[in-house]
Amino acid sequence: MKHIYLLIIIFLLFSQSLFSNGIRGVIYDNEGQPLPYATIYVEELGTGTAANQEAYYELNLKPGKYTLQYKFVGFETVIKKVEIGQSFLQQDVYLEKQTLLLNEVTTTAKATDPANWMMRKAIAKSSYHRQLIDAYSGKVYVKGKGRVTSIPFYLRSVLKNEGIDTSTMIITESVSKVKYKRPNQFSEEVISVYASKENDFNASPMRFISGSFYQDEIAASISPLSSKAFQYYEFKHLGAFMDGGFLVNKIKVTPKVKAPNVFEGTIQLVEEDWALYSVDVSTQIELGIEVRIRQIYQNINQLAWMPISYQFDIEGKLMGVSFEFKYLASVADYTITLNPALPNKIEVLSKEEAKETSNKEVAQSVSELKESSNSKSVKVEAEELADLMKDYQKNQNDSLSKLDVVGVYNYKIDSGAYNQDSLFWQQVRPIPLSKSEIRGYAKIDSINIINDEENKKDSLKEASRSTFEFSDILFGGRYPFGEKKDWSFIIYNALLSTQFNTVEGLNVDYSIGLRKNFKFKVDSADMMQSDYMLIKPPFILIKPTMRYAVARKKFTGKLLGKYQFKKGNISLQGGRYVNQFNDLPAITPLINTSFTLMWEQNFMKLYEKDFVELKFENNFSHKWRISGSVEFENRYRLLNNTDYTFIDWERGLTPNLPINVEPIEEFDGQEALTADFKVTYIPNIKYVINNGRKFPITDKSPILSLAYFKGIKGLANSDVDFDRIEFEFKDDYEIGAKGTTYFSMRAGAFLNNNSLGFMDFAHFPGNRAFITQLDPVQSFRLLNYYLYSTDDYYLQTFLFHRFRKFLITQIPATRFMGLKESFFVNYLNTKQSNNYTELGYSLDGILKFFRIEIATNYEDFKYKGIGFRVGIATTLGGSISIETNKDE
Repeated sequence: MKHIYLLIIIFLLFSQSLFSNGIRGVIYDNEGQPLPYATIYVEELGTGTAANQEAYYELNLKPGKYTLQYKFVGFETVIKKVEIGQSFLQQDVYLEKQTLLLNEVTTTAKATDPANWMMRKAIAKSSYHRQLIDAYSGKVYVKGKGRVTSIPFYLRSVLKNEGIDTSTMIITESVSKVKYKRPNQFSEEVISVYASKENDFNASPMRFISGSFYQDEIAASISPLSSKAFQYYEFKHLGAFMDGGFLVNKIKVTPKVKAPNVFEGTIQLVEEDWALYSVDVSTQIELGIEVRIRQIYQNINQLAWMPISYQFDIEGKLMGVSFEFKYLASVADYTITLNPALPNKIEVLSKEEAKETSNKEVAQSVSELKESSNSKSVKVEAEELADLMKDYQKNQNDSLSKLDVVGVYNYKIDSGAYNQDSLFWQQVRPIPLSKSEIRGYAKIDSINIINDEENKKDSLKEASRSTFEFSDILFGGRYPFGEKKDWSFIIYNALLSTQFNTVEGLNVDYSIGLRKNFKFKVDSADMMQSDYMLIKPPFILIKPTMRYAVARKKFTGKLLGKYQFKKGNISLQGGRYVNQFNDLPAITPLINTSFTLMWEQNFMKLYEKDFVELKFENNFSHKWRISGSVEFENRYRLLNNTDYTFIDWERGLTPNLPINVEPIEEFDGQEALTADFKVTYIPNIKYVINNGRKFPITDKSPILSLAYFKGIKGLANSDVDFDRIEFEFKDDYEIGAKGTTYFSMRAGAFLNNNSLGFMDFAHFPGNRAFITQLDPVQSFRLLNYYLYSTDDYYLQTFLFHRFRKFLITQIPATRFMGLKESFFVNYLNTKQSNNYTELGYSLDGILKFFRIEIATNYEDFKYKGIGFRVGIATTLGGSISIETNKDE
């Protein structure tokens, strides 16, 4: 085996000499120190690449004459004209440090710092830069390597079994063909991948590469060129320098509030074009992961400034496991098509410059821009250009805007991507391997050979196992069958549905299912007319559920039949079953089980029903959804059957009947035929499409709904007679660097309440448990679950504001730990609620998954009490997003 390692190393070391045409060398600074990852650009080919960590570069070029530009941030660009013959040309290059010249900058505005008017021009022109490129294509090479730097002792053995330890270097390389088409349609085809672990390729930084700093956000972080950048950043001009005939300004970017999802560092802008020349910034993204991004831009064929090389440094810590990754990417073979509807050059003027320019000249230029003239350069004042580009985008009647789609991303890996040999990689790799990487590759390849043999043995063992195991009876499983495997027999996890309450004692739901999947095809009519995201693969499901209650010594059960079609579903179910009076539910079974057994507090209140229910939902457009149900119930009251708890707190368990401000009328034996209908409207919803699936961006639109509830008297011996109407509004608002405000309001009234059961009342999301799973944006913290449930009018509002910086988060370290502070106000108005109000404070992101809260409550604006809550962290406004039916 050692001889194999030696042969691999020798082959990799000497294979570079197999290719006889090109140029190679080392890039140094003026003191002779290597400049790792310096950028090399070949003008004739529109190709960018980079040196390796040892500052060594090597380019395979056909014989001919070429112009090469050598770049490194902070150093002057060196241009070399070379002629390539039938052998490699050795070309070492020395770069001089840039000298920043403050006196080269002409300040015509009265801004305290010239960076302010420079950034206003650059921001005004950012939309123009996005729209100027009609299409481009290129080849992207990405090389990444990283490792786990520390592992807590309790995870070391687990991760070691997965082949992960602090000595393991993870290496990935990929070559992709990328294409872009305006507006915001990006596709990537991975033609070759090298990965020490195949799944590790998912860590690719392509979402940064496919994004743009000319957008308002890149990878969920606010760009310094965003239209709202001055709300988040302060800018300082550090100087300017001449490079290749261009005057380049260096600007420091400092966030006003150091927090996740904002950048800090420097950017360089080409004066007059106000295009990016380079970027060197850092940010913190999800889960506290730190990312440093460095980009070098090039004026491709004198058409547009485009990024040609990237560096990414990624560090983070998850569940105590620290890691670091470094990625290097280069773009080659650029082809660019400009937008014929826009001028090729726009001169942006500040307000002072616009005043000095004749009104006739500026007005004429504005007129030309409106008419989409590209015959010559035009002059436009910065604010007016921003408005004109907004109007231009609105008037683009493309197919995406008709679908409210803001971006399309297609990604695929070629079937042979993982099967390329070392010779192939030597030909396509634009950034040569360093000596340490060559040794690392040889070691990893040899380990992979051994692992492949072990995997083959494991797969043979796996193939000999039965598809069904006895443990599946408890833990569940799915078993496809049929000629096309379109049928499935399903056993649902019984342990997850095991719970305890005072009515049934220990109880368990045991469900099985039979599912038939239908062939799924989305045609163009579906795409143009409907909400593509809500189009789902059709199926039919038959699902019986049996429930056994130990304390009652009784079986109950129900049978569900469901048909899921492309844009909705219809279901019919019936049987004898138990329900909470507020079946949203009022409290989750897991929380109730723990509080009943551990704290002697039985919050869940149940009744039993014989029922038949028909439900439907239809998403007949991408902004409108309707849903409804008709149900017949025969309702029965239930009593407690056990007082068992783990600990006797001597507080006593409460009866199985909700507590309300008014006596609850008897409902035992009540027959009820009820119906409801709901219309939901999302006026400004936008989407992104990933590989044909459409995903909503719901935080950009309010959600409005109108619902009607009816108790039908007399039909099928029904005893209930009521009418209720309800309106709901949800939205959130980003207030610049101050944070985000979430608002939710629900208002309704009973038009008549002649006869109804307590389960027909309007209920509210109360809470009495100090641990909660409820949505923090739409729930009360201290309200008794059923105290103010009503058969009259009601108004419920929630206001939740998340700060970027408040009290604890004034300390930068706490923000970068992922901690977030919020303030909330909850209000309930009913005939009996006495203007119930809650004020509270929330600290979220503790250990990534938890939040702690302190809340006070008031009636008629008089203080009543205080309480503390521990929440399981959830996505804010989770219920604001569109509800979709889970596959039963």
